[in-house]
Amino acid sequence: MPRKRTSPSWFAVFLCVFLVALGSVVLVYIFREKLEKRLGNFTRNSPPLTEELKLQHVFRNYPDGSLGIDVSEYQDQIDFAGLQLQLEGHRIEFVFIRATMGDDGVDKRYLQNWDGFGNMPVKRGAYHYYRPNENSTKQARNFIKIAKLKPGDLIPVLDIERHSTIQPREKLREGLKNWLRIVEEHYGVKPIIYTGDRFFWEVLHKEGFEEYPIWVANYNRIVEPETENWEIWQFSEKGRLPGIPERIDLNILQNGSEYLSSLTIPG
Repeated sequence: MPRKRTSPSWFAVFLCVFLVALGSVVLVYIFREKLEKRLGNFTRNSPPLTEELKLQHVFRNYPDGSLGIDVSEYQDQIDFAGLQLQLEGHRIEFVFIRATMGDDGVDKRYLQNWDGFGNMPVKRGAYHYYRPNENSTKQARNFIKIAKLKPGDLIPVLDIERHSTIQPREKLREGLKNWLRIVEEHYGVKPIIYTGDRFFWEVLHKEGFEEYPIWVANYNRIVEPETENWEIWQFSEKGRLPGIPERIDLNILQNGSEYLSSLTIPG
């Protein structure tokens, strides 16, 4: 009569798994110095991407692009007499200046910066920092009142970076479209939308905002932003220029100088 076969006990299975795991830990501990050395050698062969290397990387991918900056009161007082509009051999062709914030905020250096860049060989424009918890109509009127853009200036910019804490995304999108509509009716041009790569996908993608020129921020080590059909890419927030005390944002307009001229308010 054949003997009845018995299955191994749960204790035996647990013991085998424990011994295998323990052996793996011991092996990693024994060879950790070699692993660390090899990984260390690998990372040392990949130096961090400095701002100079990042600029070279961007112009390598967009050789006909136009370089630009944007400034606000956070850059402190700009020494326009000593300001050099050159960065690593590339001429800075445009600048966006913050004019307003929310329904009543005014950048304390807007007029000074606007006048200063008006005397330099660079195209200038103004942007509004949108506060998602404040009235969109009042925000649009605040921008129009302070910015006072004229024909030949770059088209206005709506800067939206944050979610609302008091309303759903649908209401936020309605407010943004209302701001864009009011400003477009006033200037006769569609404003540029500035936002982050992730924010665009989370809030604006396929919601009727693709018809506006898109200026997207992404500082990661990438070939280009994920947002499709962008016009301007803000690729760094750590730029330096003689004459500006604080770090500045760096931007590339991928279609170059000729296209830059088309992004101006018509006469």
